[in-house]
Amino acid sequence: MLKKFLAKLGKGAATVDLQFQPRSYAVGDTIQGEVLLQGGQVDQKINKLSVHFMMKVQAPNGHSAVRQVEVISLTDAWTITTGEKKVIPFTYTIPTTLPLSRGSVSYYFDTQLDIEGGVDRTDVDFIQVTGSQRIQAILDSMNRLGFQEKSTSGKLDTYGQEFEFFPTTSYAQTIREVELRFAEQASGVTVWMEVDCKAGFGEIEAKREFMLSVDMVSTPHRLDAELKQYIEEMMQQPESFKQPFSFKQAHGKSSSMLPGMIGGLAVGVLGGVLLSELMDGFGLDDMMGDATEALGDMEEDFEDSFEFGDFFEED
Repeated sequence: MLKKFLAKLGKGAATVDLQFQPRSYAVGDTIQGEVLLQGGQVDQKINKLSVHFMMKVQAPNGHSAVRQVEVISLTDAWTITTGEKKVIPFTYTIPTTLPLSRGSVSYYFDTQLDIEGGVDRTDVDFIQVTGSQRIQAILDSMNRLGFQEKSTSGKLDTYGQEFEFFPTTSYAQTIREVELRFAEQASGVTVWMEVDCKAGFGEIEAKREFMLSVDMVSTPHRLDAELKQYIEEMMQQPESFKQPFSFKQAHGKSSSMLPGMIGGLAVGVLGGVLLSELMDGFGLDDMMGDATEALGDMEEDFEDSFEFGDFFEED
């Protein structure tokens, strides 16, 4: 009787452990693993076993949002007996339009064992989501051309995910930043490129979009030459590249107009309003209000800590 009571409180109850290797997967990859269940000191009825794939997005001001990407149900109700060991296969395919793991975007699996009349057991496992071979080939090419990805790269907005690079070598005198977005199709990768060119004390934005074929992204020297040509043309004649990006024109008309957009899944998972709030730092007005309130508190603390009358009397 005591064991049953303690099990309801979580002591001596069944445990759960999701196991898989490695801990880094590209979009489109399939994870093969297993969930290990260990019965406790008493028989317990299990309502459900499920794995929740979670996304966490961090805003620049420290605020964050956690949202569920998908639930993988593994079992229905059953009873796990005292000391019983059970292994449940686990399979999950990473969505191809998921944002890639970056400083502001992270992922984890939350395995939940729903125990009837007791404390539910959980197991949290973090995972890195990387780009496909094609996307990674483009990122590597940018690095070979002398562009390094910024620490703030990978931010999300209501269109998808943007990757930012700064020049480290010969382009440092003429280019401030290069921004890229990607969409994968069977024929290759569509790239939206923005080059912020230095012009006196200001800068000029040049924009263009193009398709890199499967053969192109599979051949490093061809890919390097192609990207270099695009960047230098935009750098030399930025005024000639002012066409608005097609994904902005298509946005809101039909989601099918933007197939394979990297990071596009975040819009549906987080919702447009929350995503906008996150990227705007939850509003400048709120931040200024908090700062003003903090200054007021500091002023009150200062006055309370200094008794001017007593000070002058003692002097």
